[in-house]
Amino acid sequence: MCSGMTFSGTDRNRSLSITLDQDRRVIDVRVLEQDQLRNPVAFGDALQEAFAVADGERILAALEAHGDAEDYLARAEATFTGQSPAQAPPRPDMSRGASAARRAAGTGVALAARPEPPPPLTSENGYLTIQRGADGRLMRVEADAEWLSGARPQHLQQAVLQAIRLGTENR
Repeated sequence: MCSGMTFSGTDRNRSLSITLDQDRRVIDVRVLEQDQLRNPVAFGDALQEAFAVADGERILAALEAHGDAEDYLARAEATFTGQSPAQAPPRPDMSRGASAARRAAGTGVALAARPEPPPPLTSENGYLTIQRGADGRLMRVEADAEWLSGARPQHLQQAVLQAIRLGTENR
């Protein structure tokens, strides 16, 4: 993927737009229709949807850059239409017999430690808290209802950027 590329996404109600860079950092947030964002649930949903769409664009660009997009999209279409079952990566055999055999052979299955998600981050004004997963996805958005009801678009944009950027500065 080329350095400096950006990827934008908008929620289904076209109320919020997010732009990511190639490293999944949020570089811009735009409020497009503020009335749709006045309640905490709608605001959280819009933020997560816009982020997911932008992230999907980022992933698609990476697949295209590596020449894998057509194959990936064909497999996804086949799974979606029921022509091919969904496939999960193989899991190690964790049965008692397999565990006993590994112990006897002196080869245990080392399970990779799951990375810990970063702590929730709050905007400077204290009205918006965002929890990201260890992989950078938005997991939870909490916004103060009273603040949302009166916040101007630029305040919403600034609070989102503050909370999200705090979580990616050290990544």
